[in-house]
Amino acid sequence: MLSIINTIALLGIDGTVIEVQVDVSPGIPHWEMVGMLGTSIKESKERISIAIKNSGIKLVGKKISVNLAPAEIRKEGSSFDLAITVGILINLGIIKKDNIQSSIFIGEISYSGNINSVKGVLPMCLTAQSKGFKRVYIPSQNMEEAKLVNDLEIVSVNSIKDLIQKINSNISVDKNINKIDDFKEEYSVDFEEVFGQEKVRRVMEIVAAGKHNCLLIGPPGVGKTMIAKRLITIFPKLTYKEVIEITKINSILGNIRDGNFITKRPFVEVNSNITLASFLGGGRNPMPGAITMANLGILFMDEFAEFSSQKLESLRTILDNKEIKLDRVKSTVIYPCKFVLVAAMNPCPCGYFGDEDRKCICSQNKIKKYISKISGPIVDRMDIQLDVKNIKYSQIYSSKKIEKSADIRKRVEKARRIQELRFKKEEIETNSEMDSNHIKKYCKLGNDENKFLEKLYNKMKFNIRTYNNILKISRTIADLEGKEKIDVSCIAESVQYKIDNKFYKRKCEK
Repeated sequence: MLSIINTIALLGIDGTVIEVQVDVSPGIPHWEMVGMLGTSIKESKERISIAIKNSGIKLVGKKISVNLAPAEIRKEGSSFDLAITVGILINLGIIKKDNIQSSIFIGEISYSGNINSVKGVLPMCLTAQSKGFKRVYIPSQNMEEAKLVNDLEIVSVNSIKDLIQKINSNISVDKNINKIDDFKEEYSVDFEEVFGQEKVRRVMEIVAAGKHNCLLIGPPGVGKTMIAKRLITIFPKLTYKEVIEITKINSILGNIRDGNFITKRPFVEVNSNITLASFLGGGRNPMPGAITMANLGILFMDEFAEFSSQKLESLRTILDNKEIKLDRVKSTVIYPCKFVLVAAMNPCPCGYFGDEDRKCICSQNKIKKYISKISGPIVDRMDIQLDVKNIKYSQIYSSKKIEKSADIRKRVEKARRIQELRFKKEEIETNSEMDSNHIKKYCKLGNDENKFLEKLYNKMKFNIRTYNNILKISRTIADLEGKEKIDVSCIAESVQYKIDNKFYKRKCEK
């Protein structure tokens, strides 16, 4: 007798429906499994056989054949156990076949007959919903995570006995209608704690409003890392769609704790010692790396010049395409990488090149070698490049009121709403994503503004990428100030974030 049960296989953050075809016939006890199987699936026959026996069900004198179709898709993980088990139990006449119509089964079976949690339940349930399935059976431990998916009947099971009872009784389950519009975002840091540094604070506001990449250059101890860690507190509140996308990635990695969904934008800090696989993602079954974990949030790379050239150069296409493609012999996985890159670095090995208070002890050759790993194309992709200087003692004890993150965030969210309306018919969301066609359409300059920028372009010897970046930043500045058109003041402020830094000054010295 042949039974067909549906489950889901993940490829990246997307799922594919898999038909589990199970045939049980009399004969010498034997298991046969086919369908491009990973190691953990090949081991499932031992787990399932013992689990069925320990659940009080006899499985003797049976030849079991299992095919996971389509065969060209590689299957990895233990989440197929439950579907295979259901197929066997249908063949044995223990489960009613008619009661599993339009159902998906996901879960790992233990020797005791219990059903264990698995990774990636959220993207699997989303796939089931999109493919028109009505009901999904999942491990009880994954229940809260699965509840994020709307318009889907979700049945939690904790053992084979529990599974049999719930299927045969054909229990009534309401479709989940989940609303997560109201949730708290609590941060232990705030811009209120940053003394002085008004210019850097302004830059962070522009970065958050337009999702611009940023490079902070300055000596040790001036607050580059401190400021970067507070940037996340002024990003807009997550939308339902963003919560789902962030939680999906964490679900694949098994990072969902106590079934809670992710309500904070990710802030991922990496150091130069991170392996390439951990940075980009990889493995035999390619898993997300740090750049994907930072999706819809911030990737912070401290000591930027200490990273290997291979890691830095790999960022070029990632920053342009907002995704990474991991190719393997039998599969290709694409992960999203829509992060804001914030990098921080010292201006030289000793850290004090150009500092007003301390003398640099590095030779020119040493400085040149230090920054040589950061190529021109990488620097050009950093929309904003800013020197961060030490604050004066008087600024620490100044009576001037320091603005809180919540107040800055209100302006950022207002600017984002302007961009949302502007780009509602486009395939982009923020000013930083504009290409040359978008810039022509949304960054039109008046006569005075055009002459001003032309003069700067010729004097500063800008290239076309720098020119486009200046207009993008100018558009964001105008949005923050509620201006419909870009004026000279917007351009003037934008330009200083490209030329008032040590990279540009060194370029001019050559």
